[in-house]
Amino acid sequence: MRVSTSQIFNSATIGMQNRQYDLYKLQNQMSTGRRVLTPADDPIAASQALLITQSQGLNAQFTKNIGDANSKLNLLDSTLSGINDELQAIYEKAVDAGNASYSPEQRGAIAVELKQRLENLIGLGNTKDGTGLYIFSGYKTSTQPFQVDAGATPPYALGSGTYVQYKGDGGVESLQVSPSKTVDTSANGLDVFMQVRDGNGNPTGRSIFDSVKNMVDLLDPTSGIPFNSASYGQALDDTAAMISHISTLRSSVGGRMQGLDNLANTASEKDYQYQSRLSDLQDLDWIDAYSRFSQLQLQLQATQLAFRQTSQLSLFSIL
Repeated sequence: MRVSTSQIFNSATIGMQNRQYDLYKLQNQMSTGRRVLTPADDPIAASQALLITQSQGLNAQFTKNIGDANSKLNLLDSTLSGINDELQAIYEKAVDAGNASYSPEQRGAIAVELKQRLENLIGLGNTKDGTGLYIFSGYKTSTQPFQVDAGATPPYALGSGTYVQYKGDGGVESLQVSPSKTVDTSANGLDVFMQVRDGNGNPTGRSIFDSVKNMVDLLDPTSGIPFNSASYGQALDDTAAMISHISTLRSSVGGRMQGLDNLANTASEKDYQYQSRLSDLQDLDWIDAYSRFSQLQLQLQATQLAFRQTSQLSLFSIL
């Protein structure tokens, strides 16, 4: 069989191109540290890696949601703690003011402090988060939830005579933190402030703002409302009920935060598992890669040398 010069050149060129391509591909793998750069490198591994990457992305979104939920609940818990502190101070001062030996002037001095405490409570009710949204407005987060009604007259109660009107709604925001779990991240002002309940859990028809304002008016000698032990005792009972209510809310928030911590740990473990599995599927075996690199270099050099020697063959060299 005769072998033409063109065949020699074509065969040698194809051989060198193949070795150069193999080296180029291996160098890309070594520069990225990944064995599978395209689906053609390993179709099965590429398919599995795609599914794992999608699951990992979903897990990352849940991890972000967990962080956002924790941030919201931390602010809620901190605000509820401030509300509890104000209510505790109001209750302690109110108990002192109920002493029958106190003069109107002494009660008036306590009324001045309680007025400030009431303003603090309203301010806490209008707390905003870091983005400027109200945390107790339900779904109406851009609306200030609590506004004093200057036209209301004592004694104050829910309805047309409430001292502080609620402008939000009954919505509760939530975030999905796992494929099967959604966590409430807020509490609306209706549930927190506007429904004082008695010892049997029945609504009293007053908000905590109404009860404290009624208490202040009974203590303030300039209000024109005479001190009444029964009404004052009712306001004290309302305040004690609200302290218990806020404590219950804080327990609920704390339970949710603890649950989020557990979910965060689980999500972290999942992410580690996904990374490990992706590494098994995609990462380069460096020992094998170095061995193949040396082998391909040697093959390319041998092909080049063989081509050089073959290309110089001629009948004239033996004449």
